[in-house]
Amino acid sequence: MFDVTFLGTGGSIPTKGRNLPAIAVQHKGWVLLLDAGEDVQRQLETANIGLNKRMRIFITHIHADHLIGLPGLLLRFSLLGRQRPLKIFGPSGLVEYIRVNQKTIHLGTTFETTVYGVEEGVLFEDNGLSVRAFEVDHRGKAFGFEIRYQRATGTFLPDKARELGVPEGPQWKSLSDGQSVKLDDGTVIQPEQVTEAKPAPVKIVYSGDTRPCENLREAARNANLLISEAMYAEEHRDLAEERGHMTAIQAAEIARDANVGLLVLTHYSPRYETEMGEPILAEAREVFGNSILARDLMQIRVEQDETKVEG
Repeated sequence: MFDVTFLGTGGSIPTKGRNLPAIAVQHKGWVLLLDAGEDVQRQLETANIGLNKRMRIFITHIHADHLIGLPGLLLRFSLLGRQRPLKIFGPSGLVEYIRVNQKTIHLGTTFETTVYGVEEGVLFEDNGLSVRAFEVDHRGKAFGFEIRYQRATGTFLPDKARELGVPEGPQWKSLSDGQSVKLDDGTVIQPEQVTEAKPAPVKIVYSGDTRPCENLREAARNANLLISEAMYAEEHRDLAEERGHMTAIQAAEIARDANVGLLVLTHYSPRYETEMGEPILAEAREVFGNSILARDLMQIRVEQDETKVEG
């Protein structure tokens, strides 16, 4: 299960109701922060997401609207006396950016901070939870991120375990967690002997800033949730191409073709703010009906068989 909180949904500049891009994905005590737009520290507090959690930060690209909130967040962590180590991932230019900004924090950060300049591939894994970076088509080096949770096994079958002589207790838990066990007589029981088949992974994909591209289409395939930029309405498709962005229709086409569960449109231009982004949403729904507009502090719960907006 994932809880997704949109901390900032603006495109390029903040407006009265929309901060710059930042999304918190929570899963079993982890906070995965996707981008860190301006004022992300206050938004985390407003959303009641603890600032001393186990956290990893993933930055899509080195444009100010996606990482200008990061120095303030590091300062706030230090002022609150954070001790948990923090790892930050993004394009190689992020390493120097963090090094320079750490110098502005009196006595430096209070916690170990490790910054990784990354390429495509898996960046993080923990007990079935993983984050993979894939390159997208923006201006300069830019990534999208695929977050997935894969259960180690399917549903545990107690009757099967009893038939095989596995005593109820710790060994049942080990088997349900995907670990083999050895019985007193030396027999080794494998998890697949006492569990159903693994379910499909639960998957969230975040496009970052990008033109439509094959890497995003492939990552989005069968995703429970696709969070996509939709900077422009169709009348400005030429600007989208020129500036490395997508229209709402292009995002919806990817969602439709990739068999996505729910499409959330974010990072749309302030030029549509007067109509609350309605042209963006209307155009997307012509192509892919299960589309919604992101708004700041909106929360979505993503589970194996259900994805629902909660706030």
